[in-house]
Amino acid sequence: MTHTVPTLRWLTSPAAADPALRAALTACWRDVANGGGAVGFARQLPVSADVVRPVLDAIADGLGDLRRMLVAERDGELVGWLVLTGNASPVLAHWGHVTRVMTTPAARGTGVARALVTELHRAARDDLGLDLLRIEVRGRTGLEDFYARFGYTVVGRWPGALQIGPDDRRDELLMSVALR
Repeated sequence: MTHTVPTLRWLTSPAAADPALRAALTACWRDVANGGGAVGFARQLPVSADVVRPVLDAIADGLGDLRRMLVAERDGELVGWLVLTGNASPVLAHWGHVTRVMTTPAARGTGVARALVTELHRAARDDLGLDLLRIEVRGRTGLEDFYARFGYTVVGRWPGALQIGPDDRRDELLMSVALR
């Protein structure tokens, strides 16, 4: 089965995330979390749109010079997104922090995540002049293998930092990639 390459666009202001897009982002996040994705809300599952919406709105309302969102759409429908946050301090301005990388359950295995991360690296390096990216991932999910394909390495871990359930503690893996 072949899939069309998703259309990617960067959002750099709150106005760029209109109500329809915010609803689609909220639904995606809810569905990914409820499907077991390592995207937050682990202790609130199943999570509703009413719980996700204010968190999504806080992210979208914070879009600007230091925070931008990359959205992937296919045939006019949202299929994935991520957030890139920069640093204002000159000491830290050479790296960015990647969060909320997710694809809709229906888009899994169709190249959407690969397209998102590829564009993330291009824009971070070429448009923003960043040298490094960092991301934190939940241990025992296999996410480190996905990111390793793009050059990320585990540079540290917080043992038992994530309390997913009463008897489920996971390490938080700290990963980084050099863009130059």
